[in-house]
Amino acid sequence: MDVKSTLEVTNSFPFPAVDLPATDSHHDSNAISNYVVAAQKAKANTAYQNEMIRKLREVNVDANNVGWYTSANLGNFVNMNMIENQFHYQKELNERTIAIVHDVSRSSQGSLSLRAFRLSLAFMTAYKENKFTVE
Repeated sequence: MDVKSTLEVTNSFPFPAVDLPATDSHHDSNAISNYVVAAQKAKANTAYQNEMIRKLREVNVDANNVGWYTSANLGNFVNMNMIENQFHYQKELNERTIAIVHDVSRSSQGSLSLRAFRLSLAFMTAYKENKFTVE
């Protein structure tokens, strides 16, 4: 819930783990197959998310999707999967959607390490126009 420019996150739930097949960039059929699997995973995740939000509402809990979370190790979390997820959330759901990153290794040193991120409008535009690479 967004209160006076502060986003309050009160509940979270994990998506069920789904293993994607290993990719082999030398075979286009694998790339197409992985794309199909990723699309099926996204569809299943959306259905699961909608069901979880419905269940939260049934027990009178605030149930607004404000983003997603992931874990990291020693601050290593920026990768194409993270960028694609955040881009999708900001483009399809709400431009104010956040990604919360829990750094497990830093938290194990004695203080909870949670950080929230959004993609900037400039980055969203560059990514949409394929003017972004990880290299």
